[in-house]
Amino acid sequence: EYVDIVYTMLKPGGVFINFGPLLYHWSGPAMRPDDASQDAYRARFGYLDRRYMESIDISWADFREVLLNMGFDILEERVGIRALYTADQKSMMNMAYRCVNFVAKKKTKTNMIITTT
Repeated sequence: EYVDIVYTMLKPGGVFINFGPLLYHWSGPAMRPDDASQDAYRARFGYLDRRYMESIDISWADFREVLLNMGFDILEERVGIRALYTADQKSMMNMAYRCVNFVAKKKTKTNMIITTT
């Protein structure tokens, strides 16, 4: 859904630049040990938008294929860049992501391959 929106917003030849974790999804609350089943978990959070329960985490390899199939060319990519999130310099605790940095260019009509089945 997010990538569709970015793709639609860009003109042919436009550039999509990303640095960060691949969190292009809705993220529901974590399951607890006392959640006896998926059904119990869903019942506890039934008031949430359904997309919270239907989201998936996607790997860079899969996300990269989505970009290519949508009509982007990958110009640059770096994977595994450590970036802190919600870090407190006075605390010993912080959260770090292994991030992806990519630059993808929306194909122009002249460099798109049209296939029909």
